[in-house]
Amino acid sequence: MRYRLLILTILLCAVMLPVFAETNIGRLHVPITSVQNAKELVRQSDYIVIGWIDSAHKAYPTGRSIPQGKIVNYTQTLHVKKVFKGASPRLLTLLSTGVEPLPETSSPLNLTYPGPLGEGNYLLFLRKVKGSSLHSLTGLWQGVYPIYQGKTIALQGVGFADFHQLSWAEIEQKLKSLP
Repeated sequence: MRYRLLILTILLCAVMLPVFAETNIGRLHVPITSVQNAKELVRQSDYIVIGWIDSAHKAYPTGRSIPQGKIVNYTQTLHVKKVFKGASPRLLTLLSTGVEPLPETSSPLNLTYPGPLGEGNYLLFLRKVKGSSLHSLTGLWQGVYPIYQGKTIALQGVGFADFHQLSWAEIEQKLKSLP
């Protein structure tokens, strides 16, 4: 009887441990540092992928605020379609930080606190978030290249021209050419 109780206790702990060990997403920190160039963007990324971002996202209060609003962490599901760097699973969870209420689109706050991405296909440069199984954008907006009509778009003022107007095959060639 004692052994059955011991085994039952061990099994319950094995099932419950991940629940107790779950990361407090509101306390995670998304790095806001930019990178110097396309080569550094590639080097500092754990994963380089093309994927579909869901519009659905979850918000996690951070307990921090700025005069314009409350700082919030967001998670979104990324459905990976193509992996260029790293051994990425088919589903990743993307972590970003934003401000609520959302600032105007022209606000400089959006450069530091981008919030969740809009639904769509993207070329993304990602890094692992310390202390979690989540991923964030390398260099914030520098790591985001929307795909429109099969080609990437480098965001004006933040994206690298090296990754502008590339097809999937051209992305692969460009990544190989950057030492």
